[in-house]
Amino acid sequence: MKVTFLGTGTCVDTSRAQSCILIEGKKTKILVDIGVGAFTRLRNFNEINAVLITHNHLDHNGDLLALLKARWLTRGDELLIFGPIGTKAFLESLFEAYAYLRRKPKFKVFEDPEFEIGEFRVKTIPTKHSIVSWAYVIESNGRKIVVSGDTSPLKELMEIECDALIHEMSLPSGMSRDHTTPENFAEVLPFCRANVIYLTHMYPQAYEVRDRILERLRSVREDIKFVIAEDGMSFEI
Repeated sequence: MKVTFLGTGTCVDTSRAQSCILIEGKKTKILVDIGVGAFTRLRNFNEINAVLITHNHLDHNGDLLALLKARWLTRGDELLIFGPIGTKAFLESLFEAYAYLRRKPKFKVFEDPEFEIGEFRVKTIPTKHSIVSWAYVIESNGRKIVVSGDTSPLKELMEIECDALIHEMSLPSGMSRDHTTPENFAEVLPFCRANVIYLTHMYPQAYEVRDRILERLRSVREDIKFVIAEDGMSFEI
């Protein structure tokens, strides 16, 4: 399983694309989120089999329509779209706004909490954000990764044994109901069963003090590898 960060930024970044992670198996390619700017990072958008939306905020789904339109114009195959309840209504509203595209792109939308795509088995976990949101647990050939989406940290995510945890770290300090900070992340880190944690979705004020954030987290769990995700970064498990 190969994982590439196409977008690690937020809605106020101009130097980074917004949230988007490409996960590649032997035969299947999926995206987790496709925020603004992510479409320009896709080398071959017609090779994507599915998009998994963590939640329907612009910095996580803003380039979904761009992908659908491009695949229609290039006669791409049907795209599978998965997301929490409200995703079907979101897509319907897009085609209300852009009526000229209605019934042109080929896609199906699912709001199922568990599903399979090619060699990937996927489970979802509800997360804590300002709207309905999901984390994704993605397995293939005995390997497993967890993608948090936007959320305050949850013990349930930490307790999942996985090869890699991709977790947001939006804010530089304090406590938050909707996002992760070093302080509230440190509270659940003792329960973490991941081998490595990739931190993403950092607002500029958090990214500026990323070394300090890493030092804080490493002081809690010296046995875990912490990595700041950057656009274009890849790893394999």
